[in-house]
Amino acid sequence: MTEVTKNTRVSVFNAIKSRNVAGVLMAFITCIVLIPGMTTYLPFSTADQIAVPILLFPFIWTALCTYSYLAEKAWHPWALMTVLILSHGILSYLALTG
Repeated sequence: MTEVTKNTRVSVFNAIKSRNVAGVLMAFITCIVLIPGMTTYLPFSTADQIAVPILLFPFIWTALCTYSYLAEKAWHPWALMTVLILSHGILSYLALTG
């Protein structure tokens, strides 16, 4: 038999701490900002505009958390969640001031 002397194990994830923080903390913050932002563009009645984002909260959080681990590069989830936070933050601000 041949003996393997070289370590052939390859890590599935790179930057695991960054992915953990993005998957748990950043996904939670993004969901909190998405809920009021979604109420500005949903084409439902007023009650449904409030209820639908709240009911979608666990699904959005799960999707963002899963994406943070499945993304090819560790900075992709950070970029996506930052863009979502900024866009929905601006939508919320415009809805409150306009």
